[in-house]
Amino acid sequence: MAIPNEFINEVKARNDITDVIGGYVNLKRNGRTSKGLCPFHSEKTPSFTVFGDTSSFYCFGCQAGGDVIGFIRRIENLDYVEAVKFLANRAGMQMVEENKNDGLSKMRLKIREQNREAGRFFYRALYSPEGGQALDYFHSRGLSDETIRHFGLGWSPDSWDALTRHLANLGYRQEEILAADLGYKSRNGGVIDRFRNRVMFPIIDLQGSVIGFGGRNFTEDARGGKYVNTSDTLIYKKTNNLFAMNFAKNSKSNELILCEGYMDVIALHQAGFTNAVAALGTAVTPQQAQLMAKYTDKVVLSQDGDEAGQKSISRSIPIMKDAGLSVRVLEIRGAKDPDEFIKKYGPERFKNLLDGCANDIEYSIMRIKNKYNIATDDGRLHYLQEVCGFLSGLSPLEREVYAVRVADGLKIEKSVVLSQAETQARRKKYEEKRREFRDMAQSTAGIGDKVNPERSRNLKGAIAEDALLCLLFSHQDMIAQAAAAIKPGEFVTDFSRRVYGQFVKLAQDGQEVTVSLLAQQFSESETAEIVRIINSGETKGTAEFGRLIDVIKEESSRTKPQDAAHLSPEELLEQMKKLKQKKS
Repeated sequence: MAIPNEFINEVKARNDITDVIGGYVNLKRNGRTSKGLCPFHSEKTPSFTVFGDTSSFYCFGCQAGGDVIGFIRRIENLDYVEAVKFLANRAGMQMVEENKNDGLSKMRLKIREQNREAGRFFYRALYSPEGGQALDYFHSRGLSDETIRHFGLGWSPDSWDALTRHLANLGYRQEEILAADLGYKSRNGGVIDRFRNRVMFPIIDLQGSVIGFGGRNFTEDARGGKYVNTSDTLIYKKTNNLFAMNFAKNSKSNELILCEGYMDVIALHQAGFTNAVAALGTAVTPQQAQLMAKYTDKVVLSQDGDEAGQKSISRSIPIMKDAGLSVRVLEIRGAKDPDEFIKKYGPERFKNLLDGCANDIEYSIMRIKNKYNIATDDGRLHYLQEVCGFLSGLSPLEREVYAVRVADGLKIEKSVVLSQAETQARRKKYEEKRREFRDMAQSTAGIGDKVNPERSRNLKGAIAEDALLCLLFSHQDMIAQAAAAIKPGEFVTDFSRRVYGQFVKLAQDGQEVTVSLLAQQFSESETAEIVRIINSGETKGTAEFGRLIDVIKEESSRTKPQDAAHLSPEELLEQMKKLKQKKS
């Protein structure tokens, strides 16, 4: 559907980009911008920047960028119209009349309906005569029928087309079943069931709708891997959701317990710990951490005691802390996971375990210490080096407190630990600045630039084009003056030429040049590059205007004949004249 530009502008005006993104990313003010860890790729040092002045965002690490609508599209896995609707609802605005035949909206509705029907189908199958073995499995794991009903657990029949036939009989077409990832195409072109002979765990969103499934093998001779999970669809993105969050959000507890798997969560809920959730088979993501932060500021990490579980904890801690969450780590002794622990020792012992678990800093120091034999000089030295590296990443106050504990454990002076930690902190800060400078330099130089591949071959002209576009975006009253002084065809790179052309066209149509309007004419990656350009530096107004145009024209005059296919006949004639004059 076409949404009037006036409505889009109003939606953006009522949704401050820093406030909106701050709901997903822990932002820290840095002068006129805000920075945080990018929610779209894994990183340890913040390279994600929000520019309040231009109402845009850009990541110097993965080159994601856009306006507030573009951010919501990416983070919530929505199309353009859905993202505008999301923001309109957030601002309490009435969405403009929607086209009832909108294809994506209809498909989303069909996927939701099919997931609801599939959940009912799997639950009925579990209690059918054929589902007896699956039901016995759940009972053998200690689950009551009440718990099974509460979580909507089920069983997918050992058939190639039991569910797909059922959905087809309800009137759903093959492409709709494929879009819901409840089936996939067979070699002969038909659609067969995604899940076969597995116990089923519905994934339910915060509104109570089934949006996907996890299917687990439960017999020794079962085919396939241990788990088969719904892939990302129009309504489901595993990195954005948490298993059982629909229940845990209503828990009376003031913290959440993040577990490794479905059965741990279900066992904890049955035992009365209704604040347990799981991360859907993925490492914790920034989006999941931000989702938890909407309901609590405290999280207990509970992973399996094996090496993989411990590594998962180490990866999760910085993501949780960046979301503003206070983190404690549950160390389970005498059992491999919470499910087994509760079966062995009961809920009371588990509560005692929860009450006594260490915070994330204590856990990390303990993990480092356990790697070395500190009874030996060599072990003490290596432990000291590594633990000081860890302390260097803490705040000065935290560093002071935990340096005392490390020093006491090694029976050395606190000043030794603090001195080493502070030296490493300075080194890290220096390396961080070097990395930021390198990333910015590479971006400016266009190294590996797929959006504007001509950039690295015409760097001087491309930099001048960036500066001019940045200036014109900030001083849009000068676009008419620029249009009289330089034509799009005189730009050095094709990408900047197209962007400048849009600037001129919008200005001539009496419209303000905004990222939203430009995003309608350019691809997602091109829009991100435009955001980088318009935030590329301080503009100097008319003082730089003439010089930048002169540089662009001079660099453009170097254009070789084989590079001039983009010029109009008149512009090509003008270029040839200039080249002739230069030679004479």
